[in-house]
Amino acid sequence: MKTQDFRGFIEQFGDLTEVQRSALAAAFAGKGSGSEAIALIEMQFSAAPACGHCKSESFGSWGHASGLRRYMCCDAWLDYARALVDRVSLRKAAKRAGIGLEASFRWRHRSLKAARDKRPSVVTGIVEADETLILKSWKGSKRLVARAPGKRGGQPKKLGTSPSDYDIALIMRDRHKVTTDHILPNFEGATFDTVKDPVVTCDSVLVTDGRPSYATFAKDRGMLHVAIPVNQGEHVYNGFHIQNVNAYTSRLKSWMAPFKGVASKYLGSYLGWRRMIERDGDRLTPRHAMAQALAG
Repeated sequence: MKTQDFRGFIEQFGDLTEVQRSALAAAFAGKGSGSEAIALIEMQFSAAPACGHCKSESFGSWGHASGLRRYMCCDAWLDYARALVDRVSLRKAAKRAGIGLEASFRWRHRSLKAARDKRPSVVTGIVEADETLILKSWKGSKRLVARAPGKRGGQPKKLGTSPSDYDIALIMRDRHKVTTDHILPNFEGATFDTVKDPVVTCDSVLVTDGRPSYATFAKDRGMLHVAIPVNQGEHVYNGFHIQNVNAYTSRLKSWMAPFKGVASKYLGSYLGWRRMIERDGDRLTPRHAMAQALAG
């Protein structure tokens, strides 16, 4: 075993329960194979399962690592779920749950997987759609490609709305406040093929700005399309508007601001997080958030 791997192995001793330590000591005393040691640990843990930190017997399965099953204490889960509802930083969430920063990062994105993938099956009636631009970010990356080390966010390299500088999120929201979103590669009409039926029903009225790609999208699906001439300073046209979706976008960006940049790689998770908040409202308690994470 390499020195670095051995150090990592030693550092994990603190995470073992007393039963697991006894089982490991017994395994070291014998001459069995690694698989036999793992089987012995699993057997001893099954005989007296408990959290190695708080001794709680309330825990859930959390995948595998190095051949051993992983578990998460439900007490720690609830503390972390509460941090998720409160939208605190990774460091503050780690402190609340009594875990390390790296674990806090993993827990956040595992918890958000279900929210990221949970979209409404359909938006109907008057459906407002608009794209919003979010500056690309390589936050947390060890191989920075578009900004100097030590800085978050920054300024676009080009003037205008270049897809090389911005992530493009298409937001679609009906008058029942049902919301979905899609990250687009550019502003061209062909990219709207990522928005598959029946997300928008053919009997809907699509209300957008005057970008030609929206007209193409509506025509291909046989929908009535109303284009608001925003470039002329108008906000309401023949009784239609896109103020509903614009208000949602404004709340989204205000909510994201304290993160000081969201890595483009994880933007979909944060969009799903915000959808979950808007969708569940007062029902979004720590237990509710934990149940959704487990369901995913």
